Amino acid sequence: MFRNEGRKARLRALYATVSAIVVITGVTEASAQDGDEETSARTLDSVLVTARKKEENLLTVPLSVSVVAGADLEKTGVQQLGEALQAVPGVSVTPTPVGDLLFIRGIGSGENQGFEMSVGTFIDGVYYGRGRSSRHAFLDIDRIEVLKGPQPILFGKNTIGGALNITTRKPTDAFEFSLDEYVEPEFGTFRTTAVVSGPISETLRGRLVARHYTTDGFVENNFLGTDAPSRDDWVARGILVWEPSDTFEATLKAEYGEAEMEGGRSQITKAVPSLIQRILPIAPNAEFNLDHVKSGPGTNPPFNREFEDNTTYNGTLTAVWDLGAHDLTSVSSYVGYDVDYSFDSDFTPLDFIQQGWDQRWHSWSQELRIASTASQTFEYQAGVYLASEELESFKVESLDFGAVGIPLGDGSRVRDFHQQTDNWSAFAEGTWNATDELSFIFGYRYTDDKKTLDRDMYFAALGSTVPNPDLPPFTAAGLGSPYIIRDLERTTSNDSLAFTVRYQPGDLMYYASYTQGFKAGGFDEGDSSGILDRIIFDDETADSYEIGLKGETLNRRLRFEAAAFYSEYDDLQVSIFDGVAALLVGNAASATSSGLEFQSQFAATDQLTLGVSSTFLNSEYDSYEAGPCSFGQGTVCDLSGKTLPYAPEFSGAFNASWADTLSSGWGYELQGKVFHTTEFSTAGDLDPAVAQDAFSKVDASLTFTSPNDTWTLALVGKNLTDETTAHFGDDIPLSNLLGNNYQQYVDPPRTLAFQVKYRFQ
Repeated sequence: MFRNEGRKARLRALYATVSAIVVITGVTEASAQDGDEETSARTLDSVLVTARKKEENLLTVPLSVSVVAGADLEKTGVQQLGEALQAVPGVSVTPTPVGDLLFIRGIGSGENQGFEMSVGTFIDGVYYGRGRSSRHAFLDIDRIEVLKGPQPILFGKNTIGGALNITTRKPTDAFEFSLDEYVEPEFGTFRTTAVVSGPISETLRGRLVARHYTTDGFVENNFLGTDAPSRDDWVARGILVWEPSDTFEATLKAEYGEAEMEGGRSQITKAVPSLIQRILPIAPNAEFNLDHVKSGPGTNPPFNREFEDNTTYNGTLTAVWDLGAHDLTSVSSYVGYDVDYSFDSDFTPLDFIQQGWDQRWHSWSQELRIASTASQTFEYQAGVYLASEELESFKVESLDFGAVGIPLGDGSRVRDFHQQTDNWSAFAEGTWNATDELSFIFGYRYTDDKKTLDRDMYFAALGSTVPNPDLPPFTAAGLGSPYIIRDLERTTSNDSLAFTVRYQPGDLMYYASYTQGFKAGGFDEGDSSGILDRIIFDDETADSYEIGLKGETLNRRLRFEAAAFYSEYDDLQVSIFDGVAALLVGNAASATSSGLEFQSQFAATDQLTLGVSSTFLNSEYDSYEAGPCSFGQGTVCDLSGKTLPYAPEFSGAFNASWADTLSSGWGYELQGKVFHTTEFSTAGDLDPAVAQDAFSKVDASLTFTSPNDTWTLALVGKNLTDETTAHFGDDIPLSNLLGNNYQQYVDPPRTLAFQVKYRFQ
């Protein structure tokens, strides 16, 4: 009965959003008629995207897309992907101690290294499929396109929640050189970026960009007397574009980066008295609330190290042939990362639990795509995609139960995970332009996915990785049972369909779509049981419906988009920390994500531009009777009807920009942005102890540009209201023995920085 009422409520909400779109349509059409009589010297620039693997005006693309311009990221000194998207409503890129979580409309993948992301990340047409991939170097970006809802036809299997389509900058036709210095003095942040670009010969252009970034960190560690997490990163990227003729272009891109981090930002925010009594004699200044002060890690090896050494590399060759009525595109790539990582798994200054982790991931892929180019009644594109990837994860968890007064001795739990994935797919999309105003778009993709697993789990003496069968108390503590798995295979295939109707009688474009989403199953990297039913998780599928409209009015001074969506997910893949010592992967029965999105930009005057974007979201489990429980609520809880993690009912942003020229010829621009979200859960078991309350954050910048664009000076402020928030939190390990204790991963506080850029061209 409860689920039926919930479904009726969602249908009423969908009806309301459809009605809202109808009202918006009437208002904007009336405004358009009035606006035809007005004139303005300034209009909004067109926005070009490649959301359908070809360059199009954003207003003609029949799906919900949010675009973040690289120029805006540059002005505000953005360093990582999560920071770039933190004010995009309905989107969450959440850092955790072991990787990033990507969610769109409340749909994403939890914290488990065996997962491929439900939100796919694509950089220059190449898929980056792991949670750590979003931590790759983030520089020299042209734009980020956030594609909302399943994108299986053109982007592939693991885009069931959406896709991030990122485009980097290409070599310029004329020579240019720039040097950019970003300084945030309070936390010792310095970032230097150098770019040189231009022609090398008549047929060859090149671009080279390099960046060095250091920071002391924004969390005070009062146990060690240091700041954390300190970073020392550098990255370089080179691009060559060769155009020997008017009908052929080849682009070669190579990138390499190294990042070193010391310390972490996770902290204990709630602890039981028995744990506090053991911590305070060692760390009398320890705090147990969410702020920017922590205590830890331990005192003696191996418990006293928190670090991350990350190496990233990639190479891509893209070739495009103009065959007259068709374009043939080939994208060949090799991407990967190597990570050596150690973090304090008990998040206290006690020598209790430490995790050392080596992970290697690399992938090669080949896509071959043909597309019609001539304007005609029927347009199409089709292609094949091949990919092979390898993931190796070697974890050593060091434990000393004596640190918390439990008589189970000390030792190590070792988990060795090796997974090979091979997949291929074939896809096609056709557009029938029935009239000048009406189009029908059909899409199909077949996917074949094969995964092979080798997996060991065993116990060893403290400081060793040699199996020791004489540690039975570790099994009694809930740390699992030793096992060996070899050549475990899982193969699956899928047929995905999509259908869209697009109608554009004038300045307004209307669309309605139906899409089938698919995400392949796999193996749980965090399992300690050795039970196959727990290690293997199944495919996830979706049926998604969306209607929307896009348009411009008032002589291109007002641009707007609105969409209503309703998506049903079956066998939703979830990863839950069990409160003991493992991340458990499984499939929730079903979930629904529905809501309304709206975004608009308005050139109010020649100087003033206003923007607003918002997402109203209802994302919940339809059926999840065997769900996890928060601490003290049992072992199995019915989460049916509960809201999914990272699914606030409302999130929205308002931004304003005033740009003008001084009498001296210098230009200036004042930008401000306010982002607000209602409360949301940050743990897979929906524990209210680590839920994030509603908050608002304000960013602002003031930029001056010299008359010839040679110099740019900027003052940048982020989180000016100094809100203390955490987008990730959970129980600390071994809650079954220690009690109700929690850790959270705190977000940055207020920062004030200045930026100086010199450009020669």
